[in-house]
Amino acid sequence: MRTAFLSSVILSVIFSSGWLLSQNVPDSIRLDVGAIEPIVSFTVTDEKGMSVTDLFQYDFEVLDNGEPRRIEHFARVKTPYSVVVLLDCSDSTRPRANLLVATTARFGDHLRPEDKYVFAAFGTEVQTFLDWNDEKRPFSIPDSLICHGTNFYAALDWAEKKLRGMPGRHGVVVFSDGRDSDVARKEVTVNGLKVRRVVPPEDDREFQKVLKSARDSGAQFYFVAVDTDLNPGSEYGGPVADLQQIRARMELLAKSTGGRIVFPEMPGDTGELFRDIRQDLGIAYSLDFAPTKSKDGIPRKIEIRVRGEDIYHVHQSRDSYIVN
Repeated sequence: MRTAFLSSVILSVIFSSGWLLSQNVPDSIRLDVGAIEPIVSFTVTDEKGMSVTDLFQYDFEVLDNGEPRRIEHFARVKTPYSVVVLLDCSDSTRPRANLLVATTARFGDHLRPEDKYVFAAFGTEVQTFLDWNDEKRPFSIPDSLICHGTNFYAALDWAEKKLRGMPGRHGVVVFSDGRDSDVARKEVTVNGLKVRRVVPPEDDREFQKVLKSARDSGAQFYFVAVDTDLNPGSEYGGPVADLQQIRARMELLAKSTGGRIVFPEMPGDTGELFRDIRQDLGIAYSLDFAPTKSKDGIPRKIEIRVRGEDIYHVHQSRDSYIVN
């Protein structure tokens, strides 16, 4: 898409380090005798993979080699996260250019200095205009973007791969109409005429591959969707049935990964979603407990559980400690 589509987007980015739930955190922590209690940071998700951030100290129990331990301190803490932001700049989104640009810029305002993020545009191919880095300078989307068609599935796959190995919780935020140029279609008869219609998601092999990969990635997928049957654009002349099938794909991706989807008509309609993303990905728990007095140097297993709730899964920053 031409420069007029995106040249007005200016985002300032600041990076910093200090990841609380980093993948570089060791599994075990060593404590000297008389040292402070082991501190464990952790997140909680439900059976759908959605973050659970409204629990309290009494909702948790700590087991030390299977033995209950008293929680000394408990807090909700802000944690950095890694997110890939994808802006659809293909020809089909041209009528909604202003809305997409404005909402993308608004999301940039919700990111914090400690968060890691990538901004990229996609159409025929994915083109990164801000990669993981620590440069503290304004930037604009380059004029050389190739945006004509929409390789939607490839862009999602690219985002998932981009997040591999990054610290903290992972998210993908997509601003798009969700239409892949090569989406699977089949011939049907409507009023005596043969036409080609978008197939349901379960009949789209390429989509099913993307869906499985997204589920397996551990990232949460969020969509700011435009020109669907719920917020149609005035210039779209295609059948409503196709819009419904495209929307169903984005909804499945969001639901299956613990993400969300919104259908804005104005930039302000995305505020609640952006706050949810920040809470889903950027809030964790932290606690410490009275350790054992044993000085045998053997790692002791830490297990945090949510009382009486089998549907919740706890993801700990470390699972053992050693007393020297």
